[in-house]
Amino acid sequence: MYNHGQCNRLHGRIQRGKTGFYIKSDEVCICPECKSVLKYRDKVLRGQKQIGGERKLYMINRLQCTNEGCRKLHRQLTDGMIKFKQYTAEVIEDVIDGVISEEDGLKNPCDGSMKHWRWWFLYNKEQIEGHLRSAGYRLHGFDTGSVKLMGSLLEDIRENISPGWLGKVCRIVNNLGGALRLSPEYG
Repeated sequence: MYNHGQCNRLHGRIQRGKTGFYIKSDEVCICPECKSVLKYRDKVLRGQKQIGGERKLYMINRLQCTNEGCRKLHRQLTDGMIKFKQYTAEVIEDVIDGVISEEDGLKNPCDGSMKHWRWWFLYNKEQIEGHLRSAGYRLHGFDTGSVKLMGSLLEDIRENISPGWLGKVCRIVNNLGGALRLSPEYG
């Protein structure tokens, strides 16, 4: 019953506590699985690495679906967090965009992580584009003709929201109940 995904991305405040950072939000979240309201359940600790390997700890909200048939748990992530990724969205975005590379000689993130993130993005690029177009149909009333005439919505976002495009794109995908594939084996 546990969904290690993110629900509606947070538009709240990050505050510093004694043991790390905690996230405060009064936002009403909707279950991406069944579209019912989510209610606060508890907080969980989430570590996140910065460039150079520095680790920050965050207390993030864990929410539970109020639908008796669903009852799934969801973690409420900020735009700076990507599910199943230890590093910030900003670091991963910089690697994908070529701002950070193996030639920089960094120990953290390591060369293997950087190669994996670039592969992960290329592997999910078409799926991301599909989710963005779906969001256009569902939320903005795009019609089939107008979407076909458009170029890549993903590339438009990358050009117009930089830095920060990766967190925004992941928010759209996850809030619509979609998910990005981790690897071919995990579909």
